[in-house]
Amino acid sequence: MEGRNRSSESCVIGIPAESCVIGIPADTFMREQPPPPPPPPRPRPRPRPDHQPPDAPTCDFLETLFFILIILAIVALCVWGILELSNLGNNPKFGLNSLSVSNLNISGSEITGIWDVEFLAKSPDFLYTNNYPRATLAVYYQNQQLLLGKKLPRIHLPKKTTISYRVNALAMATSIQDKGVADAIANEWSQQKVVAFTVTLQATDENGLIVNVVCARIKVGFSSSSSQGTLLQESSANTHRQAFSRCSNDYYYL
Repeated sequence: MEGRNRSSESCVIGIPAESCVIGIPADTFMREQPPPPPPPPRPRPRPRPDHQPPDAPTCDFLETLFFILIILAIVALCVWGILELSNLGNNPKFGLNSLSVSNLNISGSEITGIWDVEFLAKSPDFLYTNNYPRATLAVYYQNQQLLLGKKLPRIHLPKKTTISYRVNALAMATSIQDKGVADAIANEWSQQKVVAFTVTLQATDENGLIVNVVCARIKVGFSSSSSQGTLLQESSANTHRQAFSRCSNDYYYL
């Protein structure tokens, strides 16, 4: 009886006895139990490389593209180097196409006249255009300079072309100190009607390369009692070839 009374005392009034748990105070069931903590969020799985979206470039693709670009650059440099080597020495060539003098007058040691000169310039260069901003022309009889170095207009020579370069009305007024040279010119002019002159052209390109063109012993014919003289052609065939065969071309740097 006493043990049953103790157990019943542990129950709360109004709660059936069969609802009581023996040995646990009844007021334990009346307390509010805290809610259990929420479960931690599940970590998102990292996508595997083989499950990447199709439009996202991979490292392998970028490395391949970079490697291809390097190969293309090396090939381009090799091709350009081959072209440069094959183009080496393709300097322009100058030739004398026509030469005339008017109002030629020789009085003692004084000689005057007006020169008209036409050169042909041919460029075998297939990579670059040649420009000669500084050019001068001179005319000699033997070693006597008759026409001092006249400054000429700029020479522009596109690649793989042949152009005509003409300069007109170059005035000559020279005093010849050597009387023997003056007499020789006067004799050839008045008696033989043919005088051989040497024409030189010197031009410097934009890189400092100098071309020295020498057209030696160019025969100029005069009609009887005439002060007008023109270049005597060897033949009427292939005048361009004759023009280039009249002159030598030397190239050098200062």
